[in-house]
Amino acid sequence: MAQHGVPHQYSPEPVATLDLDVVNNRTAELIARNVWPREQLIQFQHEQLRKLLQHAVSTSSYYRDLIGNLVAKDAPLQEFPVTTKALLMANFDRIVTDKRLTRTLVEQHLSSAQVGAALLGEYFVLATGGTTGERGIFVYDRAGWELAVANVLRFQRLIGIFPTTRTIGIGAPSPLHISNRLFAQLQAGHAAAPRLAVTTPLAEVVAALNAYQPELLSTYPSFLRRLAEEQRAGRLKIAPRLLRSAAEALTPDVRELARAVWNAPVINIYGATEVGVLGQECEQIAGMHMAEDLFVMEVVDQTNRPVPAGVQGAKVLVTPLTNYVLPVIRYELSDLVTMADGSCQCGSPLACIADVQGRREETLRIPAAGGTCVEVHAVPLATPLLQIAGVRQYQFAQLDDGIRIRVMLAAGCDLAEISAAIEQAIRTFLAPLRADTARIEVEIVDQIERTGSAAKEKLVASVNEC
Repeated sequence: MAQHGVPHQYSPEPVATLDLDVVNNRTAELIARNVWPREQLIQFQHEQLRKLLQHAVSTSSYYRDLIGNLVAKDAPLQEFPVTTKALLMANFDRIVTDKRLTRTLVEQHLSSAQVGAALLGEYFVLATGGTTGERGIFVYDRAGWELAVANVLRFQRLIGIFPTTRTIGIGAPSPLHISNRLFAQLQAGHAAAPRLAVTTPLAEVVAALNAYQPELLSTYPSFLRRLAEEQRAGRLKIAPRLLRSAAEALTPDVRELARAVWNAPVINIYGATEVGVLGQECEQIAGMHMAEDLFVMEVVDQTNRPVPAGVQGAKVLVTPLTNYVLPVIRYELSDLVTMADGSCQCGSPLACIADVQGRREETLRIPAAGGTCVEVHAVPLATPLLQIAGVRQYQFAQLDDGIRIRVMLAAGCDLAEISAAIEQAIRTFLAPLRADTARIEVEIVDQIERTGSAAKEKLVASVNEC
């Protein structure tokens, strides 16, 4: 039942949750690892990787044929083939280790009214289209999902969030997406916490938050902007001591906005529906601690060779160490990640992620001088827009000879004046790249829809979507 007057059709759908005592025990185990010496942590990671690989070849015909010889000779992970979403989906029935879990059965569950329930009473099923637009389905067994939740709770302790803290997460409306499932579990035991989604009408979100008064608010950075507008307008009246950004790339302007509006820091968290939460910042805000006891994450170039700390990779390859029902080995994510050189000042033994800029698919190719093209990621390209008063929301689209920028403005703005300012700001940004003569279209729109099961703001859309 929706609370605080939020209609059910706008609120997250009900989902199966875990036993809190079991999750708390798992959390305590993970917290204890936070103080291990780094050598012990890496040794544990290696042992868990070896167990996972042995399990994969003994229970999955796909992996037995593909990597059996590599596991037998204890080859380094870098010699193993990469798993893409397309490969995973094409070979799903041979990869999954419980043969009852056919792709057909999982797809039927995802399209049923019971999508939030545990499949076969024990499996937690998620799906993603992601930035790539390619659908993927992912299954966690109960033990793996317990650890996924416990990992978030472990990270919450790092920032002083305890079971008694009033927390709320505003994420996807559908249990297909990991933000929906995790937020539901994190709010279990908090009967007064309203269930909200980024698609819930804003007035109802404001009313629910005013009634609940959260101490920690977790949501998408694009939604934090909307809430900051409501706070400045005097309709939203909350005083969270911490904010947490998830699901979309966090930009410096959102941190600055949160500090100005609430005098509160924004803690960044990095994860993916496919693998769970990979890392989170502590209160030092000096990089996201990577859960190396639960994952192996390789930051690599286009040819899958490792890049050094401080250098942005072209993608990451992730091997979750706890998913024994759908093992994914060196799973490719197109995130543009930079690792920090060294650990956090807080003393944690975990390696740190310095930055996650976004997905590779958000890179635009813009014609430049001499018949060449330059590649510019949409996140830094948007920086000039954030300095223009009245710009509330934006989206880029690739054109053959330039870019289109769709913009939603605050009420009362001069459309012609702001359109000209946007074009000039983008041309000034592109000038050092010798791409300032490219075609730039500015389109003022009333609304930019959220898309997919995650209901994210899509930073780069196709021309047809525009």
